[in-house]
Amino acid sequence: MSIFTFIRGKLSNDLYIQVWENRIKVSNIQSKEVYDQEPLLAVEVKPNGAKQVVAIGSACKNLDKKKYIVANPFSHPRVLLADFYIAEKVLQHVVKEMHTSQRISPAPRIIFQPMEKTEGGLSSVEERAFRELCVGAGAREVIIYTGNELSLHNLDFDKIK
Repeated sequence: MSIFTFIRGKLSNDLYIQVWENRIKVSNIQSKEVYDQEPLLAVEVKPNGAKQVVAIGSACKNLDKKKYIVANPFSHPRVLLADFYIAEKVLQHVVKEMHTSQRISPAPRIIFQPMEKTEGGLSSVEERAFRELCVGAGAREVIIYTGNELSLHNLDFDKIK
């Protein structure tokens, strides 16, 4: 771990991320602050082909569907992760939302829990995809958790680890 990542980590909070097909709930373990939205992302395609994110979460519902592409990266009939790139952008946004008071980009420790489509356990491909999503969002350490929902009141990252 680089010294820069270490410093960013000391300035970051631990996050508990729960994902359903139509909901993403992120809880700050230290402050108990909660972000709870639909995992939607709206993109505008520029005339030169470049894509620009214009909205994330419930704000996407009110946009003109003819002008913007609105996608849910966790909506797929067989698995929870349908679009890695869009899911990563959603997680990046949420991690920044949970660290708005900081000037440098955060490097939180994340407990990631898929809340549905886990029958029979997660495959190694799913576990790696979820871990890579969190790392792409800036996480310095990730736990993929598949047990019962954790209580935020006595949640301790080191004990789950």
